[in-house]
Amino acid sequence: MKKILFILVLSVLVVGAIFMIYLKSNPPLVIQSYSSKQGNEAIKIIALENTGLREIKLKQILVNDQRPDNAKLIISKSEPFEAETKLEGNDQLSFHKLAQRTIVPQRYINQQAIGEQPQHYAVQVLASNNQKVTIHYEYLKIPFTLTVELQANK
Repeated sequence: MKKILFILVLSVLVVGAIFMIYLKSNPPLVIQSYSSKQGNEAIKIIALENTGLREIKLKQILVNDQRPDNAKLIISKSEPFEAETKLEGNDQLSFHKLAQRTIVPQRYINQQAIGEQPQHYAVQVLASNNQKVTIHYEYLKIPFTLTVELQANK
């Protein structure tokens, strides 16, 4: 009986370790693109996508390893975030604090509900000239970090 219990516990630990290694090697948050805000090259819009199965909660954003003065989560109910996307006065966009909303997995977004449900996600940060942006987030209660090097001409 003790052998069976030991084998069962060991099996659960091995499967858990394999799952953690898989998650860490295939993080669920990816950057689709980034661009500058129209009229202000220092403000970067970083489009994000959740490729996982569960929601992602953003925890913190760092620019060059320091907290930016103003970082926001932008949710679009229509078009994706591109260089010509108008942010001000667009009723299809909403701005939130980072931890206020979660990022829904892309596979669960209803593409037929444009204008009604969130379709695209991005973060807005102040980052000029070759900045390193680090995004700390949580997926399945496990902390993750995503780092991107932004280039000035993008």
